[in-house]
Amino acid sequence: MSAQDQGDAVRIANPAGPPWREPGMPALLAMTTFAFAGFAVMLPVAPLHMVALGGDEFLAGLVNAVLMAATILTQLVVERMRSWIGWRISLALACLLLGLPALGEIVATTPGQVLVLAAVRGIGFGIVTVSGSSAVGTLFPPERRGRAIGAYGLAVAGAQLVLTPVAPWIADEAGLPVALAVAALPLVGIPFAIAAGAAIAKHARAVATADIQDAERPSPAPHESRSEDRRALVRLVPPILALTAVTCAGGAITTFTPQFVPDAVLTVVSLFLYTAAATFARWFVGGLADRYGADRFILPGLAIAALGLAAIAAAISGIVGLAGPILLIVGAVLVGTSFGIMQNVTLVRAFELAGEHARGVASTAWNVAFDAGTGVGALAIGALAAGASFTLSFVALTAVCVVAGFAVLLAGRRPARDAVGASD
Repeated sequence: MSAQDQGDAVRIANPAGPPWREPGMPALLAMTTFAFAGFAVMLPVAPLHMVALGGDEFLAGLVNAVLMAATILTQLVVERMRSWIGWRISLALACLLLGLPALGEIVATTPGQVLVLAAVRGIGFGIVTVSGSSAVGTLFPPERRGRAIGAYGLAVAGAQLVLTPVAPWIADEAGLPVALAVAALPLVGIPFAIAAGAAIAKHARAVATADIQDAERPSPAPHESRSEDRRALVRLVPPILALTAVTCAGGAITTFTPQFVPDAVLTVVSLFLYTAAATFARWFVGGLADRYGADRFILPGLAIAALGLAAIAAAISGIVGLAGPILLIVGAVLVGTSFGIMQNVTLVRAFELAGEHARGVASTAWNVAFDAGTGVGALAIGALAAGASFTLSFVALTAVCVVAGFAVLLAGRRPARDAVGASD
C-alpha cells in the first residue's frame, strides 16, 4: 500500500470534519444528485410519454413496473458485477444507462420502445442504488456512517424533491422532448462517477491491506448460514409487508398524479408537498425511532397512509366538490409523511429482527420490497384505473394499508401470547 493510499484511509477514518469533505465523497454526492435527477424526471414523465403514444392507463403503469422489475433483478447481481469491472466502470455505467434512454425516448414512436428503454433505465438504477449505499459503507467506518448516510440521503432526496413535481409541468409547458432532455442529466454525472470510483477503489484497497488478517477469521458453516438466513426472512415479514403496502401507494402517486389531476399547477404542488413531506419525515423520525423503538411507528405509519389515500380517493371522485384540491393536497402530504416514516423505521426494524449475522439479508429484502412495491403499485393501479377508475384504485390502496396494519398487529401479538404460554 502506498503512502498516498494510507493517507487517504487515515483521513477518511478521522472523525473530525463533515463527511461531505472527505476524499471521494464530494464526487459521490455529485454523481448521486445527477443520477437521481434523471430518475426523478422520468418517474412521472415516462408514463406521460406512454399515454402520448396511445397507451392506456395499464401501459402507463407498466412503464414503472418494468423499470422496477429490471432494478430488482439488477440489484441481485451488482456486488458480483462490481467485483469484475470495478468501481469506476460500475458507477459510470450506471449514469450512462440512466441518461441515454431518456434521449432515446425523444425519438421513440411505439409503446414497446418506451418499455424497453424503461428496462435499460432499471438496470442503471439498480446499479446506482446498491453501489451508492455500498460506497458510503466502504468510505466510512461504522462510527461515522450515520452522518455520511444522512448526507447521501440528502443528495438522493434533493433531486427528487425538486424535479419529480416539476417534471410534469415541464412536459406540459415546454413539451415532452424538453422534459426528456432534462432527464438525461445522469450523463453529466459520468465524470464525477469516474472520480468517485477511483477514490472508493483506492480506499477499499487501503482498508483491505490494513485488515487482511480479518480474512483468516473462521466463518459459519454454509448450512448454518442458510438456516439463519431463512429464519431471518420469516422474522422480517411484518415490516416488509408494511413497507410494501406504503410503497405501492407511493408508486401510484408518482406515476399517475399527472393523469388523475387535470390541473398542471395542482399536480406540481401535490407532488412537491408529497416529496417534501417524505423527505422531512424520513429525517425527523430517525431520532424518535432511536429513542422509543422503530416498531412503535409502523402501525401509525400505515394509519397515516390509509387516511391520506382515502382523502385522495374522495378528492378525485368529486364528492367533496370545491374542497377537492385541498383534500388532494392534504392526502398527498399524509401519504408522503407515511412514506418517509416507513422508509426509516421498517429498515431499522428489519435490522433489529434479522440480527447482526443477517444484516445482508435484511438489507436485500428491504430494497427488493421497496422497489417491488413501487412497481406493483404502478402496475396494479394502472390496471384498476383502466378497467374501472382512479377513485376505485385509491380505495383499494386504502384497504391494502388497513389489511397490512391488521397483519402487523396480529404478528406483534403472537410473540406476546407465546411468551405468556411459555411462562405458564
